[in-house]
Amino acid sequence: MDFSLLLPDEICLKLGERARERRLLLNISVEELAQRTGISAQTVSSFERTGKCTLANFVRILESLNATPDLQTVLVPQTNTIEEMRAKSAVQVRQRAYRKPKSPS
Repeated sequence: MDFSLLLPDEICLKLGERARERRLLLNISVEELAQRTGISAQTVSSFERTGKCTLANFVRILESLNATPDLQTVLVPQTNTIEEMRAKSAVQVRQRAYRKPKSPS
């Protein structure tokens, strides 16, 4: 499934469904997953139905489902050509975002 074609709520829903499928494949109950993650069974169940939970709980669930390696490619900068790699290495990486000067009131 191409997530780039989905709305944010649809992506969340799909991730919840995938977590449920993986949990069932591993033959783990909601209660057992909740115990492993340290979050409530209601939170796990809600995440599987809606795809919504905190990022920390999402990572805990993935960890308990042995799915953290799936995160390796999330938000990794994409480099396609040697020229792009050279240009990227020549640019100094910013440590902070640019702060706009305050306009006089």
